[in-house]
Amino acid sequence: MDVLQLPALLEELPKERTQLLDNLGRIRREIGPITPELSDALADAMDLRRGDVHEVASFYSYLGVPVDARRVCTGPVCDCMGAQADGAVAVPCLGHCDLAPVTMEGDDVTGGVRHRANGFLLEPDELRPAPDLPPEDVLTRLESSGLTGMGGAAFPTWRKWEAVRAEPGPRVVIVNADEGEPGTFKDRYLMELRPQLVLEGLEIAMRFCETEEAYVYLREEYATARTTLQEAIAARGLPVEIVVGAGSYVCGEETAMLESMEGRRGMPRLRPPYPAQAGYLGRPTLINNVETLAHVPRILRGEWTPGRLWSVSGAVREPGCFEAPLDVTARRLIDDHAGGATEEIGAIVPGGAASGILPPAALDVALTAEALREWGAAPGSAGLQVFPASYPLQRLLSETMRFFAEESCQKCTPCRIGTRALHHHFAGSLELTQAKMDEWMDAMEKTSICGLGQAAPLPVRTALRHWPEEARWSS
Repeated sequence: MDVLQLPALLEELPKERTQLLDNLGRIRREIGPITPELSDALADAMDLRRGDVHEVASFYSYLGVPVDARRVCTGPVCDCMGAQADGAVAVPCLGHCDLAPVTMEGDDVTGGVRHRANGFLLEPDELRPAPDLPPEDVLTRLESSGLTGMGGAAFPTWRKWEAVRAEPGPRVVIVNADEGEPGTFKDRYLMELRPQLVLEGLEIAMRFCETEEAYVYLREEYATARTTLQEAIAARGLPVEIVVGAGSYVCGEETAMLESMEGRRGMPRLRPPYPAQAGYLGRPTLINNVETLAHVPRILRGEWTPGRLWSVSGAVREPGCFEAPLDVTARRLIDDHAGGATEEIGAIVPGGAASGILPPAALDVALTAEALREWGAAPGSAGLQVFPASYPLQRLLSETMRFFAEESCQKCTPCRIGTRALHHHFAGSLELTQAKMDEWMDAMEKTSICGLGQAAPLPVRTALRHWPEEARWSS
């Protein structure tokens, strides 16, 4: 820690509250991990309450970790592949599930970042002028395409754009690149392989919203994507600011992300108002997932065929990110794109940790919301995880619930306590009756503010539904 450089650094740091997270990140990178003393010094320099800065610094897990620390992913796929922290910093998910088991040395992924992909991901990433169409034409084409949000909520894209456009300016556009769902890494592939396509979609959105203010909220672990984005932004000359997170999955929820960007803890807001009405600093704000924006230029140019990107990881020979139809099956993704399974399949997670856990009998089910609903699951963020029969289902449940427990912002009591109780139950350190489990899961689904608490029970509910012989876990 080089504290002698601190006074000079504090002098040059911006004083706006919206720069708090970035300022903390710079101090961590240039001075050392954030301590109470460093937090207080920054608070004094920014003329903020020391308590306000301390609660933000303590909320984000990476701010107290050295920049060159060794980090080991302990998410379900990496756990299945034998990951062991062994004194390193254990992280619930590092967003590189295709490279499992994943270790990072500082910003570098051990062994380097590799890609297995197809379709438009492999096309040349040319800097093309964004299509200049009247707003009415943009809305019409987006509506006709049927494009929905690709981050998991599947809200019709055109409706969100229309809602923001209907509000008076000044408006803001934000790219949600805080991809943190275990098993999901499609946005990272886009930012690393097709950054100009993503920025072209962002430029269209900015023009539609009549704004020159745009941000990309990017998860901290995506150092390679950060570099490619910075280079692409400079080449395009677009006024875009990258805001780097600090290790909080819940900041992928759009209102928690807004809180983070405004210099507070990343905790979800009550709605209404919605971000389209009052988002960043109270302005109408269009927030779209990376993949959603990447599809927009192709739709406006008439190059798009309905489909999406699927992250495929786990017990497959060639894990990667693949373009496939919306109604593709898990079997087709595994056999036609990911090189087939490495051993007998015991369970699949169709769309990220919060989408449910399904038996091999579901391999030929279309991965659509309608088809998966009959199985009690959802396509989520299209992160297909394949687990071998040799990996105990109880362990999968334990590690999945560990992720939610560690990533809960703890604002909602049922989520804070419920995720931990379910993790400890499946880890064998706590015994819950079926009635008590149902009570907690009902409370989480009905009273949690954001999707983490609302969807966290889904893996448990689907597992107990499709593996009734394992009901003894809850008795």
